[in-house]
Amino acid sequence: LFFSNGDLVMTKSDPNTGGSVVTYIFELGLIGDPETCKNFIKESGTYTHGCNEPKTIRFEWYLSADETSATLLELFEDSDGAKLRVENLLASSLVGRFQELFEIKSFTVLGPVKEDLNDIVTQFGAEIRKYAAGFYRL
Repeated sequence: LFFSNGDLVMTKSDPNTGGSVVTYIFELGLIGDPETCKNFIKESGTYTHGCNEPKTIRFEWYLSADETSATLLELFEDSDGAKLRVENLLASSLVGRFQELFEIKSFTVLGPVKEDLNDIVTQFGAEIRKYAAGFYRL
């Protein structure tokens, strides 16, 4: 796994040191036809993959077995990368369709969020959680 500047990502962290990574977790209810929602999910993955977002690490959708709810998980190198993802979404044609097909049950943002990103995501009801403790191993 590499950061956008080409540096190798640390493969593990020391306990309780935190880091720059920002994560979005969307818990969503499907309000559109399940097949239409699944097509949108695939389209959004293809679209996002094609965006110039070098700090986007993960963009993954998960569906419940009954296809009535979904989780969207997005992981970024830092707050600037997370902000660029939001800006690209808002500038795209996907945002309107997203709002027609899904109900946001919860939107959680994890990590060190800069004020400019905070101002944007709180408009969408985000609950921001700061790092408390732990470690990672990749």
